[in-house]
Amino acid sequence: MKLTILKFGVLAIGLLVSSHISAQEKKKPDPKKMFASFDANQDKAISLEEFKGRKRKNEIAPEVLEKRFAKMDGDSNGSVTIEEFIANMQGGKGEKKKKQE
Repeated sequence: MKLTILKFGVLAIGLLVSSHISAQEKKKPDPKKMFASFDANQDKAISLEEFKGRKRKNEIAPEVLEKRFAKMDGDSNGSVTIEEFIANMQGGKGEKKKKQE
């Protein structure tokens, strides 16, 4: 009886660990898909207007969106490339950070 309970416990723990690892892998967003969802005109760059349009305007103040966009726009050219977008998702290691160092 004790052996059966022990086997069941080990099996249950194994399943929990396995499902937890799978859930973590699924939660990672795909930067390229996210970028594409922002890039409404598919010109391989996100403009401020595209960025604002994708976000829920009533939930986030325009000033906050503008600051977030400026932070992502590493070269300050008014658009965000896929490289800048991915760098921002990986902790903001874009061009502006490099210039400050």
